[in-house]
Amino acid sequence: HNAELWFDQGRDDLRAYEVRQGIDSNTAKLKQHEAKYYLINISPSQKELAHLGNDPQKLKDYARAVMAEYATNFQKGLGPDDVKWYGKVEYNRGYKWTDAEVKQGLHQRGDLKAGHQMHVQIIVSRKDRQNQRLLSPLTNHRGQGKSAEHGRKFGQFNRVAFKERCERAFDQRLNYRRELDESFRYQNTMSNGTAQERAAMTLELRDVQYERQQQLAADLRRTEELRLQMEQAKEIELSQQRELTLQQEQKRSRGLGMGM
Repeated sequence: HNAELWFDQGRDDLRAYEVRQGIDSNTAKLKQHEAKYYLINISPSQKELAHLGNDPQKLKDYARAVMAEYATNFQKGLGPDDVKWYGKVEYNRGYKWTDAEVKQGLHQRGDLKAGHQMHVQIIVSRKDRQNQRLLSPLTNHRGQGKSAEHGRKFGQFNRVAFKERCERAFDQRLNYRRELDESFRYQNTMSNGTAQERAAMTLELRDVQYERQQQLAADLRRTEELRLQMEQAKEIELSQQRELTLQQEQKRSRGLGMGM
């Protein structure tokens, strides 16, 4: 995977120097100390990667869907072609010092993680493709109250909504059945929700799991009924065949008897 090329909304064959030029030339009116670009990491779980069949092309297509959601999420009527971004598929991932395994001394920072670790690194220009508007995913404006004017000028970016929409795009485009406890809504509530919200989410998870168990039990019963029906049908067929064979043998023996 050494010569992995970069890709964007329309191309799959971009070289590193084209990416550098693209980002460096898209900085009109940005001051020296201001960020020229942001990094976005698209890291599917092992389960999601397995669902993708670890196919880099499918991951690229999904990355394009994510960047379409990124554009929409500014709520400025932007489409996928209005954002200047470049992505690259990476195949390995190292442990960071924040990882539990490193803190526990099981791994060192930089050690490669086991299993499939395919992900996409995206570099996105702070300015739109026309090099006119500032687009910052770090803005906290939601377009309400006194920040409404600021939101109109700089765009508003609801990071929670963005993550939820990206997840929905994955599930719908790739026909993925997501369990509640692997959803962003669940994880976000359990990490950042109030005690009541967490309790409600725990109950919802229990209900979902109970329903799933009921469904499984019903499916098992149906499977068992079908198996029994098939066995009975086979039994009937066998006894009919035996009956037929017996009749044929009787006919033959009668024929033999007459010929004597």
